[in-house]
Amino acid sequence: MDVREELLTIAEIAVGLAGFAGVVAAFMHRVDTPRADRIRFVNLFAAAFATIVLAYTPLVFLHLGVRGEDVWVRSSVVMLLAWFINSAIGSRVTRIFDEVDFGGLDGSANRVWIARSIIIGPALVNLVVQLLNVGGWWWSPSFVAYLFGLFVYVYSTMVMFVYMVLFRPRT
Repeated sequence: MDVREELLTIAEIAVGLAGFAGVVAAFMHRVDTPRADRIRFVNLFAAAFATIVLAYTPLVFLHLGVRGEDVWVRSSVVMLLAWFINSAIGSRVTRIFDEVDFGGLDGSANRVWIARSIIIGPALVNLVVQLLNVGGWWWSPSFVAYLFGLFVYVYSTMVMFVYMVLFRPRT
């Protein structure tokens, strides 16, 4: 499989999730939607959109004539920038867990932290992997490290989707 095909496949998955969030957001304006649901839809759409942008980033660099390891270094730099932007607004993302009823399991603050770590843990691992990819500290910059980061973004988007579908906000 060609690198471009893998990137486009990831972008297609993210487009599907973003499309779902967009359709639901269109219907949200017609009914009184709880604040927690609005935050969840915005976060889902933002995560899906970031995944789309990050999947196309290496393709843009390839079309600009960047070749070899430089494509993955520059792409990882863009992913790191996206990570820092997400972190700056990340408190909103994790606040959704404070407003979610985990099927009666929300009595313990530990359960909320476990739920948060499902998203935050992989994001921190991705930070380290992308820093290593940019610096070339343990390996030369590669597509595999960047692909790992894209999978973390898809994973985070899917987790937000699952939380949105399975768990309702407290009323």
